[in-house]
Amino acid sequence: MQKTLFIKLTVIASLCVLFAIGLTMFSNVITERQYYAESVVREIADQHVNPQEIITPFIAIPVTTTPECTSADNKANKCAPPFTTIDTVFAAQSLATQKLDVSTNTYQRGIYHATSYNGEITFKQSYKPQTAIESIETADMPDTTAVRDTIATAKQAITHWEQAKLIIPVSDLRGVPTLPTVTIDKQTLKATYPSVSMLNGLSYVEVALPQNTVTQLKANATALPHTANSNINANQAIDITIDLPLAGISNLNTVPTGSNFELSMQSNWHAPNFIGKALPNTKDFSAEGFTANWQNQYLTVANNQYLSQCLSTANNSCTVDSRARLDSGNPADYGAAAAVVQEAAGSTNHGNLNSVRLNSFGVSFAEPNDVYLQTERTMKYALLLILISFGTFFLFEVIKSSRIHPIQYLLVGCALLTFYVLLLPLAEQIAFWQAYAVAGSSCVGLIGWYTYYVLGGVKRAVIFTAILAGLYAAFYGILTTEDLNLLLGAVFCFILLACVMVMTRKIDWYKIA
Repeated sequence: MQKTLFIKLTVIASLCVLFAIGLTMFSNVITERQYYAESVVREIADQHVNPQEIITPFIAIPVTTTPECTSADNKANKCAPPFTTIDTVFAAQSLATQKLDVSTNTYQRGIYHATSYNGEITFKQSYKPQTAIESIETADMPDTTAVRDTIATAKQAITHWEQAKLIIPVSDLRGVPTLPTVTIDKQTLKATYPSVSMLNGLSYVEVALPQNTVTQLKANATALPHTANSNINANQAIDITIDLPLAGISNLNTVPTGSNFELSMQSNWHAPNFIGKALPNTKDFSAEGFTANWQNQYLTVANNQYLSQCLSTANNSCTVDSRARLDSGNPADYGAAAAVVQEAAGSTNHGNLNSVRLNSFGVSFAEPNDVYLQTERTMKYALLLILISFGTFFLFEVIKSSRIHPIQYLLVGCALLTFYVLLLPLAEQIAFWQAYAVAGSSCVGLIGWYTYYVLGGVKRAVIFTAILAGLYAAFYGILTTEDLNLLLGAVFCFILLACVMVMTRKIDWYKIA
């Protein structure tokens, strides 16, 4: 008898190892399906529109600087050529409002789809010319010898006021269905695409500033008497409103600039994932969706410094890296911290800045029913389910003196594995809970019918079927409580072990052996 018991336990253990290998192979199938779904989303992004990153609009003014050239240098043809830089004027106050309608039906490829959003972003900005010009004059420049020498020896700097533009950066302009409408001091203007880009690495639309706005900025910069033109009040704030229609997929990042920046977002989506370098100060969830509000002065000031330094390098030689990544990308890429890449020492690039990545924050519109993640989490309990089923069969053999052949163990185990084979393709077509119910009911029904013949009685088959159905229900309950699933799983295992110990407390294992 002892040899027979040992052989039976060895067979059961071998079957468990065999099924563990099968579960590992099926996990690879889940990974492949998930990768394929992500590749479809990337294809949709390439063909239609990417995730979006929006930089808060600002004013850019080109400046041409001619370095001083001595007569000796002129004779030796060593005079440094003129170079251009960009002066930036940031808003004294910006209020951004984003109203987004999120849907999963816009972009589809068979059973796969991308979560897309469509809506309008409104910027309400106020520029104070005197403060803005002072910030240009006293802005922190990169602490490099090249810049100090350039400023010290500059012979002439010409500010091209007539080329001053309001810059509205959008990482993927395919998501701007119509050019935004801009109101500057009650004057309505239409943005245009730049004929020649003056900002390296940025995709943007621009608005030429009206003459009276340029005059206000110029009056402060050139210290013109305010009485020279009775119609010009150089200290009066410049109010700008920007209505930007926007579409994108997966996530939306916002880069704050200026002195005081606030962002308010409203959406119908019920499962937002807040990403980037700052969480919302306030957030509220309801049946209609969610609202969130951001305000972070530190990130705004840091962006001002890095952006102004990058644009002030000579001849547009610094690149502003502004783009958003898909959910499948590296989470560290979401609104990476502001970073500056410097060129090697001795570079002729004024400021030695090569590229800059700005701080951002925003929302990723995560799928509330990620079938691949939930299927993978379900499979973590698969081996436990098989062990309990085999253990129940073994207890029937010990307590009720039933004889169950290893082939019957094998068939029941295969039926349990079939649950996961059914679950994934069903979940790709219908809701996960529906797929779980259909696959679970099918397998429980099949195994319950089979155990009627294996255990030789209706009562025993009903007991086993009830245990199996209870296990599926318990596992689903654990899966749906994301914050407590580990705790509930541990409690469940403890209760299960306690039940086994209570049921076998009077068994004389030496006698059985």
